[in-house]
This record gives sequence, C-alpha cells and structure tokens, in this order.
Amino acid sequence: MISLSGVKAFLVGGFFLSLSILTVAFCVPNTDFSGNIYDLEVTESMKLGEVTSQFERDQVVRNSLSLQLAILATGYKDTIPTGLFQIKKGWNNWSIINHLKSIPKATVTVEIRPYQKRRNTLQRLCKGLDIKYVALKNWLEDETYIRQWGNFNQDNVYCLLIPDTFLVYRDSRAKEVADRLFRNYLRFWNANRLQRAASLGMTNQEAGILASIVYAETKKPQEMPLIAGLYLNRLKINMRLQADPTVVFASGKTLKRVLNVHKKIQSEYNTYQIYGFPPGPVFTATTQAIDSVLAAEDHDYLYFCAKNDFSGYHRFSVTLDEHLQVARAYQKELSRRRIGFKGS
Repeated sequence: MISLSGVKAFLVGGFFLSLSILTVAFCVPNTDFSGNIYDLEVTESMKLGEVTSQFERDQVVRNSLSLQLAILATGYKDTIPTGLFQIKKGWNNWSIINHLKSIPKATVTVEIRPYQKRRNTLQRLCKGLDIKYVALKNWLEDETYIRQWGNFNQDNVYCLLIPDTFLVYRDSRAKEVADRLFRNYLRFWNANRLQRAASLGMTNQEAGILASIVYAETKKPQEMPLIAGLYLNRLKINMRLQADPTVVFASGKTLKRVLNVHKKIQSEYNTYQIYGFPPGPVFTATTQAIDSVLAAEDHDYLYFCAKNDFSGYHRFSVTLDEHLQVARAYQKELSRRRIGFKGS
C-alpha cells in the first residue's frame, strides 16, 4: 500500500521534474555557433519544424530536442513569414520562438556576381541601400576591425566576396553589411573545407585567391581541378605561377591579349614577377571554383594554353617544348583574328 508521504514525495518530485524540464525548454541559453549572429533567410514560408531541422544541420542550437519541446508547449503551428531573422548567440528557446513569430524587418536582396572587380562588387552591394561605397570599403580595409574575424588583411579580405544572393536589412549600415559578409564567409568555410585546404598546404584565403585565378582562366567545371593542380605543381618546384589573370588585374585594364610588355608590369599582383600567391584575389570566384581548388587533381602538368579553336578548353603539357608548340599555334590564331591589336 502506498503511503500518503510517498504520494506527496512523488508529486513533489514530479513537480520539480516538470519545472526542471520547463526551465531547460524555455530559460536555458540554447544557441551555440561561431560568431554572435546566425542569419536565417526564409525565402518561402516555413514551418517551425523545418527551421529546427535547419538549425540542427547548421549546429545552431545545443539541444534540438529542448527547442522542439518548447515549440510543442507553446502550441505554435503557424508558418514563419518570408524575411531575414537574425538569431543571437546566448538566446534561449523562448527568445528564438518569439523572434520567429515576429514580423520581419524590411529587407533588400543583394548579389555578388562572379568574375567581377572589387569596386564593381562593392558598388552593387551598396545599390538599394542607403550606404556609400567608400564607407563599406573603409570597413573592409580597417585592419583593427577585420583582424577580429581572423587572419585577414587589406588584400585577402576581398576573399569575402563569394558570388551569392542574400538578404540584408534595408536600414543596414556599412559595418552591418561588412559583418554579414564575414558571417557568410565563415559559414561557407566550414571545418571540412578548412581541413581540405590545410591538406593542400593552403589557408582558406590562399585557396580563395587561387580559385579567383582558376575561375578567371576557365569557366569549364571539368578543367578547374586540373588547372588548380597545375598551379600547385608550380608552387611545389618554386616556379612562378605566371598566371595571365594576375597580369590583367595588375594592369588595371581590360586586356584582350596579354603581351610580354604587360608581363613586365611591376606589381605585387603580377605573378610573372613575384613568387607564390598574389596578396589577394584578382576577381570574384564561384563556390564551384573554390571547391575545385580544394579538389585539385594530382598530375604532372606544368603548362596549359587555350585551344586555338576558341572553344574555351585548354591543352595541358608536362614539358616546356610541348607547351611552346601549342602556344605558338594559339598566338598565330590570335594574330590572324587580329585580337589584341588596336581597333580590334
């Protein structure tokens, strides 16, 4: 027979257990991610359950089960409206749910396009926002600010500009846009990508710089890992990269044809003059180009040249003699088509 004191103890124990569960479900901080803000973009109406699945994938919350229990306890079943929701580090489940139930602030869709110069990219980012290009540029080149985010300097910071389309609040200031760029970058460079870069002897910034060269050389996905491996082969034997896109960047012009006179330009970006990587990316490179660098093919090629049929594909060579034959055929076709001549 159960005694009265036993029943009381059971009820008291149940009460405190329930209280403990409710405390964990609603009051204990439950966000755990790098940085101070996680950007959740809802482009189509989503259920809270879909959001919790995304949080779990991106490791946003410490305890996904407690968040699901909190959602059940509130009885919230409505969809989350389209918009940008910024989840802050240290929030508990109650704060998360209330934020997702709120009306989102007005946003603007901004775009980073591939194979673009830095200035053009920043100007496009500022378009539609009440901020100046110079203000955003100043934040991205403020060494005290950018070093808070990692091993960045005034040149490699432009690796942040990975082609993508994303939302920002319409009333964002220049620093808030810069913050968002860093958060997007660090989210892209997850542990797996960082490990793959390290296995190739590169930092994430160096991988981004190489990807900018590779993407400028070819838009053919199947060639990207080949060209990445070729440049890494040059680095291994202490050979200059000799990458034409770096000459184009150093010239500050749009060159239809890279000539010997251009290769003599004195610039820390001209890889015909310097050894190793240039200090920053030369153009914006796609995520596909970055992942192609991280999947660089292991081969013996040291040289490549565009095919003279102008198909966009390249011929790859192990020896200089073989390469020179291919290069002469390509240069001959350029001259025949008068590409790179005045008036062409």
